[in-house]
Amino acid sequence: MNTLFVTYTLDNNTIDYPILSSKLKSFPDWIKLFNRAWIIKTSLASRRVRDELDDIIGSRGRIVVINITDSPWATAQIDEDILIWMKKNI
Repeated sequence: MNTLFVTYTLDNNTIDYPILSSKLKSFPDWIKLFNRAWIIKTSLASRRVRDELDDIIGSRGRIVVINITDSPWATAQIDEDILIWMKKNI
């Protein structure tokens, strides 16, 4: 299972935010870090996730998907629930 960091922005189109959020929540496990920063667990590769999200937003935004499976990480001022999820899943 891959752990992927996903962040995106949309160009003045708030209609796509709920659709994109629903898509990210459809992955086997996920956590929303910030407004447009998520970590998801999936068997899919980074490119495949990018392509699926790009199908939703197309030229109306930008997407970055980075595989962080087993990567070292550090946080500051993060909610306890998020920190627990990260310890379990990264």
